[in-house]
Amino acid sequence: MRTKTPQRRTARPKEYPTEHWLQTLQPYLTPQQYTLLQYALRALLVIGALAQTRLCLWLGHRTGIAPNTWRQRFKRLRLHAFPEAPIFRTLLASVVAQLRLPRVLLALDATACGTRWVVLSVSVVVYRHAIPIAWRVLKGNHPEAWNPHWLALLKMLKGALPAHLPVWVLTDRGLWSPELFRAIVRNGWHPLMRIQAWGTFRPRWGRTAQAIASFCPEPGESVAVSGWAYGYGLRCTLIVCWGCEAKEPWYLLTDVSDAAWAGWWYGSRSWVEQGFRWLKRGGFGWHKCRLGSAVGVSWYWLVYAVGCLEVAQAGASCSGQGLWDRRRCSASVFLQGQMACGALWAGATGFG
Repeated sequence: MRTKTPQRRTARPKEYPTEHWLQTLQPYLTPQQYTLLQYALRALLVIGALAQTRLCLWLGHRTGIAPNTWRQRFKRLRLHAFPEAPIFRTLLASVVAQLRLPRVLLALDATACGTRWVVLSVSVVVYRHAIPIAWRVLKGNHPEAWNPHWLALLKMLKGALPAHLPVWVLTDRGLWSPELFRAIVRNGWHPLMRIQAWGTFRPRWGRTAQAIASFCPEPGESVAVSGWAYGYGLRCTLIVCWGCEAKEPWYLLTDVSDAAWAGWWYGSRSWVEQGFRWLKRGGFGWHKCRLGSAVGVSWYWLVYAVGCLEVAQAGASCSGQGLWDRRRCSASVFLQGQMACGALWAGATGFG
């Protein structure tokens, strides 16, 4: 008599409305990867961390599956190659579409996890925070050129957004290079790159280069001068902005002529620091994840990225509700979003 082979029991989470952000990435993931990422995303928003012991213990209590089994499953996930290009393009398109951004501000910056890892991140800055949409994980304390990695990330993101949507890419002084400037322009985007004040610039109407500091306006004003960055032969526009309470002006290069008004958008670049703070001690506790491979860090950063998108969406819908002081920002959009998502998923029934 033939008997049917019993099917292996696999815990699968039920779908909830907030999980449709992860569904946009499903075509590029295997069923096992997608299921594990669902569980990790839910745990991140409920317990606020992806530390391995805490994650596996929480899933063990919620599903009835042994914590060591979860540990082995996530260990196998970290051995799989991470599909960078399709994931990053989909993340960028999803963030812009779901948040309905009239213009996109991308910030390029790096963050470190102790001395183990350095992550080069491309983030959408919004709501005074940042949502990572592309990244490259490098070893800490290992000298190497970053420009090839930045150029590779920008190449992956090319064409991910409609051509009519204005995109500004913000970088600090440490990332300035003419190659990176040209790569941003090739994507059809507008660079807004801060440079040092000791360089020279030749205006379009001049025959000789002048010191960049000579274009400095009065505090509270901004100027834009079209010409060439003399040392690089780069045709661009120099924007100099000096805030009323700022100690020094910003010297910026862009490809848009007569765009003095765009210089004030550079202030949004500092939001990426808040985003990194949120990924670490301020929110998701990335510094507690002691992962041994760059691929494993990339997989966990995918969970962090989707989690940031979800809390941003939830926080924007309930911003300002129930706060005791409406004259100032008593709680950030991300904090309110994390509380809303955590309450929704922690109270979900039928888990597992």
